[in-house]
Amino acid sequence: MNLYKHYKNKFYKYTGIVKHSETQEEFVLYETLYDSPGGKTWIRPKDMFFEKITIDGKLAPRFKQVDLEIAQFTDIRAEQTYEIAALMQQIFTESDPTRFQSTLTAHTRFHLALARLDSHNVGFKLGYAIDDSTFYSWLGGVVPDYRGFGIARRLMAVQHEWCLQNGFNKVRTTAQNRFKAMLLLNLQHGFDILGVETQPNSEAKIILEKNLSKI
Repeated sequence: MNLYKHYKNKFYKYTGIVKHSETQEEFVLYETLYDSPGGKTWIRPKDMFFEKITIDGKLAPRFKQVDLEIAQFTDIRAEQTYEIAALMQQIFTESDPTRFQSTLTAHTRFHLALARLDSHNVGFKLGYAIDDSTFYSWLGGVVPDYRGFGIARRLMAVQHEWCLQNGFNKVRTTAQNRFKAMLLLNLQHGFDILGVETQPNSEAKIILEKNLSKI
C-alpha cells in the first residue's frame, strides 16, 4: 500500500518519485491525509523520505509504510455494531440507524470484513446469507481520506473468499446510480446487472449478482 506514517504519527499518501528537470535529483511526491494549513501536496528528497533517524535513542524510519489489516467477524456483537456505526457516519452523508438495527435483528448469518490501518478502522464490508447458496453484500465503504488505496477491492476479495469457503456460490448486491464508484467496482469484478428495484419516495436500486463458481 502507498500509505506511510510519519514518526510524529501523521499519515501520508505516497504518490511516487519525481525528478528535478535540471539536476535529475529524485524527490518523493506525497500528500497529507489530514487538514494541513501549509498545503496538501509535498515533495521531499528521496533519501530523506526513506532515511532512518534516531528517536528516543533508537533508529527508526522517518516515514514507515503501513500495512492493511482485514479483521473478519461472523458474530456481530455490540463492539462491532459501534465500529460499523462510527464508520457509516464518516462514509455516508446520510444513514438510517433504525433500519440498520432492524436488518441486524432480522438476520443471523453474517460476515463482516473490517479494514484497519495502524489500528484505525478505515473501511468495512458487511453482508448476510439470503439462503444456503446466495450471500447478500449489504453495506460497505471506505473513509474518504483513505480511498484510492485499493481497500474496497481488498474487502470485496476477502468477502468473496469467505463466501466460497462457506458454501455460497452467488453474491448479490444493490447499488444506487449516484454511488458510481461502487457500481463500477462491482461491474469490473464480475457482477452482472439483474434488474432495477423501485420503491415509492426512494431512489431506484440496481440489482447485481456474481457467480462465484466462475472465479
